[in-house]
Formats: sequence, structure tokens, C-alpha cells
Amino acid sequence: MRRVLSVSLLLVAPLVLSGCFRETRPEGDTLPSLARALFDTLEAEGALASAYVVDAQTGEPLFTHREHVRLLPASTLKVVSTASVLSALGADFRFQTPVALEGTLDGGLFLGDIVVDPTGDPSLGSWRFPETALACEQVADALQARGIRQWRGQVRVRGAKEAEFPFGPGWAWDDAAYAYSAAPTAFVFRENVVDVALSRAAGADCAQPPTLQVTPAFATLTAVVGVDTNAERPSLACVRQRGGPGVRCLWRSTADTCPRSAAVRLSVDEPEQLFSACVEAALLARGIPRLPVTLEAPTPRQPAVPAPLVTLVSPPLSELVKVTNKESLNLYAERLGLRFARELTGTESYGALRTALTEELTRRGIPSRDLRPVDGSGLSRYNLATARGLVRVIFTSLREAYGTALLDSLPVAGQDGTLAARPVTADTAGHIRAKTGTLSGQRCFVGVVDRPGDAQHPRVVFALMLGNMDDGTALPANEAFDRFAAGLVTLPLR
Repeated sequence: MRRVLSVSLLLVAPLVLSGCFRETRPEGDTLPSLARALFDTLEAEGALASAYVVDAQTGEPLFTHREHVRLLPASTLKVVSTASVLSALGADFRFQTPVALEGTLDGGLFLGDIVVDPTGDPSLGSWRFPETALACEQVADALQARGIRQWRGQVRVRGAKEAEFPFGPGWAWDDAAYAYSAAPTAFVFRENVVDVALSRAAGADCAQPPTLQVTPAFATLTAVVGVDTNAERPSLACVRQRGGPGVRCLWRSTADTCPRSAAVRLSVDEPEQLFSACVEAALLARGIPRLPVTLEAPTPRQPAVPAPLVTLVSPPLSELVKVTNKESLNLYAERLGLRFARELTGTESYGALRTALTEELTRRGIPSRDLRPVDGSGLSRYNLATARGLVRVIFTSLREAYGTALLDSLPVAGQDGTLAARPVTADTAGHIRAKTGTLSGQRCFVGVVDRPGDAQHPRVVFALMLGNMDDGTALPANEAFDRFAAGLVTLPLR
């Protein structure tokens, strides 16, 4: 009897113990169970989730969920364009923009033009880098070193009118006034934007036009500002004026709130004019005035001959892609993409960019059904991508010489870029790198996660794409990403 009882206890005990373990095990104790809970919540409300995770070393798929579904990649497409240009030019490549004098020097008077040959440098004149912020001062210093004390002529950007680029295909027209969709013209200066600040004095009537200040001071952007004192919440919005230059802004306030200041960064149509004004201001600061064209000048004693003046050099490509991806700079992504197109096809156009990116993806073994890029930034609503395709871009990049530069360009959760404000823990801090992407109803994340202590899969590449999202979703996109990414760091993958 004791023997039979003993056997019965052995048979029952594992079942009882197993049941107790399931009841006390925390929810999401593996990545699949966590992801299933997240995605069930999202998709129950009509959203669509797609995810793909592979081992960064072998490419072995470790987790999949609707990985073949095509969605809008938004700014995660910047990973495609920056990886492509790094593969073609190398991390150490620098843009070089030559500036020359075309005219004659008569004593201390220069008669002629200061001529720039644009090379597509997106950082020329940018405040982000010490070597680019002083571009106009470099030109002025070079003229002063030539002994020039006065000049009469123009600052010209060669081919500026002939080589203008339209806004990208599929871009929303009402985005065009803002810095995030400044046109990727062949010549870029100060990122093709100016800063507009609005202010009201204390006690001023909220219905009266505010004071407007444009930075830099030499900018010629025209802005017409209207006010609305009966809005639901304070805001400032600007759009391009149809049929004319400049922008039209509306500063909204509520009936009981009158904001005293607001600021916005706006795009400019003709960056060559902004550069010309900048150079003229830098020369004037050095006591080198530009004489009026109507002022009689001596007849040149010799014909005008182009003479090199200075070459403006960008930071290395590794630094340009870093700000592109960390800050999600659309202008940089477009210009880098177009430079890649020129490298492969000899032409800078969106048609050439599509051709060049398709060839690059084919080289990586990524079929067009997984990635269909039409621009460099992801602003276009015509782009399509799958989680599988985005993961393959990073996975293949990590095997090439520039892989570290691309990895370093991704925002780090809780530290910098578009992930600076994301919550992290002691276990996840410093281990999550991801490019984010946002368009109306679309949220995407693609990147690399390190898994300390997991000898089998110490690093994984992942993509999480969320479509048909809205502001009222019970599980917000950022929270879904935070929990999914934390699970990638800390949870068993199977």
C-alpha cells in the first residue's frame, strides 16, 4: 500500500508544482509571451504590429510577428540612406566646397564675383559643427589675406537656378514651411532654415500683432503673422504663402492665456541669397565694404581669371550620419542620399536615388518586396518597408567596414537623440540603440540591442513597426517600444 501511495504522490506532485509555477511566474517571462501580450492589446484596437529579431552575428531569426507586412517606414528609412552612402563613400569622406574669385584686383579693390561651386554639403554654414559655423568668416578672412579692402560684385552660387531640387515625391505640401522638410537644394546653407521668434511685452494686448525677430539678422525671410485669441490651446503654425515668397503664421492663444513668446524654425527658398548676405556681413565686419554697382570703378587692367580662394570642408561622413540619425535630420538624409545617387549613377535626382538604392539593396540580398524606398528621409508617403527588410539593412551593414559608424549614429535610449527621454533601468541603460520613425498613424523602430550575460545571442538586430495607430490607443507606441526593447535586453528569446 505504501508503494502505491508513493507512486501516486510522484505522479500528482509535478502537476501541482507546475500549476503553482505558472501562477507565480511574472507576465512576459520570455520575449514571445511579452510581445504576444503587447501585440494582442494593440491589434484588438485595430492597430497593426510587425516585428522581426535576428542574431546580429549569424542572422538567425529569433522572433517574428507579421514580419512580411509592408508599412510606412517613416524616418527609419534614414538607416537605409545613411548605410548606403557610408558603403559608397566611406566613413572618412568629407564634402569640399570650393570658393573662387572671378575678377581682377586693382590695388586693394576687387572687381568681380565671389563664386561657389556647390557639392551638396548639407552642413555648410550649420551651427552644429565648429568647422561649418564659420564658413562666411573663412571666406572673409581669405579675401582679407589677399589684401582686398573694397570690392564690387556679387556672391554667386554656380548653377543654383539650374540645379534646384523640388520637394521630394510624396511629401505633404503643408510641411514645406518648416525646418524638417526644407528643400534639399543642390546648394545648402545654414541647413536652409532661419529662426523666427515672436514676443509680446508684459501687459500687451494679445490681439495685437507681436514683435517678430528673425535669426540670423541678415536673413531676408518675410513672415506675415496673424493672431487668434479664441483657440482651444496655445500654438504657433506657419505655412508657405501661395503665389508669393515667405510664410504666413498664425499664433493662437486661449481666452484666458496670452503667451508672451513663441519660436519656430522655418525653411528658406533661396539659400544662396542667405549665404550672400552672410558673406557680405562678414566682410563688412572686417572693414571690407561692397561698393554699389552704380559706383564708377576703374577699368580692369587685365581680363578676369578665376582664382581659387578657399575650400570649405565638412566634418567626416561619420559625423554627418550621426546627427542625421540621432536627431532625425531630413535635409541631411536627402542630401546624403542624393550624393549616393550621384556616386552610383552620375546623376542627382529622385529617380536616380530610387535606382541607386534598389541596386544597393539588391547587393545586400534584400528584395524589393521588403523595401521600396523613394526618398532618403522617409518623409514620403510612397515609401514601403517590412520589418524584415529594415533588419537586413542593419545586419548587412554590421559586416562592412563602416558598420561601427552606422551603429554609433543610432540614438541610445535614455541618453541622446530621439530616444533621450525614453525610460531605462539599471539593466537596460546603454544597451538599446534604435532609429525612430513617425508619420501620422505610423510608429517604427529599428536598431541593435545588447544582451549582457547571454553568451549564445549577445547582440540582436530588431525592427518594430506599428501601423494604424491613433492618439487614443490604450497602449501608446512609445510604451510598446519601451517594453519590447527592455524585453530584448533582459528576457529569454524563446
